[in-house]
Amino acid sequence: MSMKPKRRPYLRYPVALILAAGVGYALYLDATRAVSVESAEIVEGPIEEFVEERGRTSVPRVYHVTMPLPGRILPVEVREGDAVKKGQVVATLEDIDWEEASISAAEMLTAMKNAMTAAQAEVKASDARLDFTKWMHEAMKEAAARDAASEKDVREAEWRFLEARVEKEENLANLYTTGAFLAIVRLFPGMVARNLDRTTIESPVDGVVLKRHVANEKTLLPGQPVLDIGNLDDLQVTADILTEEAVRIQAGDRVEIFGEAIGEKPIRGTVRRVRPEGFTKLSSLGVEQQRVEVEIDFHPEDLAALEKSGRRLGLHYRVRVRVITEARPEVLLVPRTALFRSAGGHWQAFRISGRGRAERVTLDIGLMNDRVAEVRRGLEAGDRVIVAPESGLEEGARVEG
Repeated sequence: MSMKPKRRPYLRYPVALILAAGVGYALYLDATRAVSVESAEIVEGPIEEFVEERGRTSVPRVYHVTMPLPGRILPVEVREGDAVKKGQVVATLEDIDWEEASISAAEMLTAMKNAMTAAQAEVKASDARLDFTKWMHEAMKEAAARDAASEKDVREAEWRFLEARVEKEENLANLYTTGAFLAIVRLFPGMVARNLDRTTIESPVDGVVLKRHVANEKTLLPGQPVLDIGNLDDLQVTADILTEEAVRIQAGDRVEIFGEAIGEKPIRGTVRRVRPEGFTKLSSLGVEQQRVEVEIDFHPEDLAALEKSGRRLGLHYRVRVRVITEARPEVLLVPRTALFRSAGGHWQAFRISGRGRAERVTLDIGLMNDRVAEVRRGLEAGDRVIVAPESGLEEGARVEG
């Protein structure tokens, strides 16, 4: 009968010990392995807090040239972009009707003057007749008192006197009516002359034609638009700023104007004013926002240099603006991407300790922009912080970077 060799129990223990040691070592390596992170050093430097938004070029005032009176406008020759001078003829109305009206008004005035002369003559004649009939009436009464005239003669003289008085009143009324009509007719030549002058439409200002509403011959009513004229020398920028950000903006704040229309180098500007009334505007996502218009002046030298470089801005060109609301020359700076909010809403960051571990610190933050923030308390110059830390990073973890 064959005998099987017995296993020796003591041979199993070294293998188990080796496996346990391997697992323990692996766990130790995993626990002590450093996480690779991106870090930045806390340095001192200047900081600017700003509001950045899209804007559009505008002018303080657009002069709307409209039809001064009803009529037919002739073809408008000036076009968008044409420079015009104050007093320059920019459009003309057909004026033949007003020329004929001018002749008619002159003839009407002459006729009314002649009618006035005739009415004055009639009044003068009625005065003479009234004086005569009055004298006859009194003479007849005296003659009748001496029995030299009959009662019939007296009554006829009285009737003629009364008739003369009525005639004078009628002539006076006719004179006054004619005078009133003459006063009205005297206005016609001046009115017609003014309207005749208004058939020639002039530019109210030195500037540029911004928009031509009418090109061809057309019949229009008073007030309908013909041209829009503005002075591009007064070009400015208007930006629609969120009201919660606009409260930090004041007239005189420094502005950087940039964008594709400006080129690589931003140009300077200054806030002229923040309009007092806000308005509701839909965002690109359809969200209602309360915004307010902020008007910004270009720095004249920078705008002139931009035009000299071949970039001439027109009306409603799109730009971007960065309004500097506050600035400090020398503060501790931390990258904006290193900051995050704690559960309690406080600003925090991960500082890399001297032992190479992530240390969570709570910060007192001052000015802030899209790139950096001012550290008032919580970090010192030379400290290193983790930039854009992962959400799973825990305090005390070994890091390198």
